[in-house]
Amino acid sequence: MRPPPAILSPGVQVLGYTVERQLGQGGFGTVYLARNAGQPFALKLLHLPRVGERAEREVSILLKLRHPNVVGLQGYGLWPPGEPRFAVIVMEYVDGRRLDVWADEENPTARQVAHGVLDVARALATTHAAGVLHRDVKEANVMVRASDGLAKLLDFGIGDYTGARGLTADILPPGTPEYRAPEAWRYFRQHARVPGARYVAGTPDDLWALGIVLYWLLTGRKPFDGASDTEFIEAVITQTPSPPCEVNERVPRALSDVCLRLLEKTPEARTPSALAVVAELEEVLRGADAAWDVPLCDAFGEDTATTESEQDSFEKWRNRPRHRPRRGMRAPLEASPLPAGATTTPETTVKPRRSLRAWAVVMTILALITVGVLLLRQEVAPTDKSPQSERAAVPSGPEATAAAVALPATLQEVAATVTTQTPETPFLPLSSKPVRKVRSVMTRAAGAAACTALMACPGSQVRPPPPPEPCPVGAVKAMTDRGIEMGDKYIAAFDFTGARIMSVSEGPAQFLLAEDVGDLPGGTAVSGRLIVRDRVYGRLTWATTKQGDSFPVCLEVYEEGGSRGRGMLREPGDDSPSSARVFTTVRVKAVREFE
Repeated sequence: MRPPPAILSPGVQVLGYTVERQLGQGGFGTVYLARNAGQPFALKLLHLPRVGERAEREVSILLKLRHPNVVGLQGYGLWPPGEPRFAVIVMEYVDGRRLDVWADEENPTARQVAHGVLDVARALATTHAAGVLHRDVKEANVMVRASDGLAKLLDFGIGDYTGARGLTADILPPGTPEYRAPEAWRYFRQHARVPGARYVAGTPDDLWALGIVLYWLLTGRKPFDGASDTEFIEAVITQTPSPPCEVNERVPRALSDVCLRLLEKTPEARTPSALAVVAELEEVLRGADAAWDVPLCDAFGEDTATTESEQDSFEKWRNRPRHRPRRGMRAPLEASPLPAGATTTPETTVKPRRSLRAWAVVMTILALITVGVLLLRQEVAPTDKSPQSERAAVPSGPEATAAAVALPATLQEVAATVTTQTPETPFLPLSSKPVRKVRSVMTRAAGAAACTALMACPGSQVRPPPPPEPCPVGAVKAMTDRGIEMGDKYIAAFDFTGARIMSVSEGPAQFLLAEDVGDLPGGTAVSGRLIVRDRVYGRLTWATTKQGDSFPVCLEVYEEGGSRGRGMLREPGDDSPSSARVFTTVRVKAVREFE
């Protein structure tokens, strides 16, 4: 079961932002259009019991990135106050369409596609230079701005960076299988039964995924397919895709070659960096001629509506990969002339009868299209219980409050990606392949091997303190600017209802400052995560004042009145490795890095 997303009504206030409408929904939360001081923002609400550290990781990543082609971070906090159920990430609002929707509706030219992919390559170049991997590059995670066609990379929820802790215990990191590189699948095959084996993704994985995106934009179909998961993986590892310029003669050869270099089977042969992709695309665009300004796919017209014979339509559908797909706005169907004696009502229109055989063909095709659309709307769930091992998702946490009503969990596992809604489902070319789950026998074997390894482990062990990690970018400067002295300790508490012992779990947490700290008034919320070991460690990375001002911080949690150093003493009554009983009052220390 998936966790309940937040369902907010227009006018609801969230951390000082006024909600206007929902923009999209994914497996971990919901995105809303909201305004603050008249300016639009995108509010991403993530269900805390489900996301764990993912929200903080996404914020940490976005703090490292400042680029026109990367969606910008505006703020972060926990909501509702007092009993937070959601992490709230405030991002710049991109008024536009997802890349796949844009391509299907606009029927872009080779020049437009090259510029769009160039924008994404620039975003990846900045991302990789900051030591960050996106790990989920795909059309659904790129927005094309309506005002100028600028493409922006978004959703770093399963991204990774140097020094970050692993999010899952699976052999492959979170991601969408259809975009995984051959080296990832090769590693999976070779280590599926090796306990503790972990594939470490690198920049070549992001570049491969960019190649998959470019191939689809140019041809309207994905470069690899298979009747089963095993066949699909085998195709990715061994088959050389047909050059885009041969699949679609409107694709310039120079752009086709850029795409194929991104889809080389080994990282060594692949385009070496996102910066090199930028240079290649800029070079081919300088030599572009008038052929680059022809729409890549056929447009819909009057001749594509209902003029083909029943047999011709079926044969063209069955052999669709041989034909260039159609994109763009579909021409409206004109009303059929009424036969003699036919009448109309406000509800229905009587149309000429068709043969039963023709009706059966139409219904079959419509059913297949519906199934395809439904499959395309599902995305792989990069959750802590990964689809690689087909382990069932645990039930979600408590229902949302009245301000955030729980929605019934009716869908299968879906992605961490929060997808953008469109008024209507866009037309999807029949040659586009559905996103596959890739849950094979090898996958289940890997899960079984991991379970075997876990059961073979000895009993309760003392878990070491968490390893050092850097502060969020800009945290030290933000604290210094507000008069917070490095090394000073300040009193804070989980809440102000009175000192007591309470239960806490590993994951996101929030404290309230019990005193004025520099320029910060008492009551300022500082949020981050708890790490349960022999003691409970707290690393706080974001502050939000009562006035809504928010900024990064670097505060280490210490026991109130204790002398044992970092972390809170575990009180008797809970020996769980992921939860503990602690005292509600603590001290927080301003640091330059987490020890």
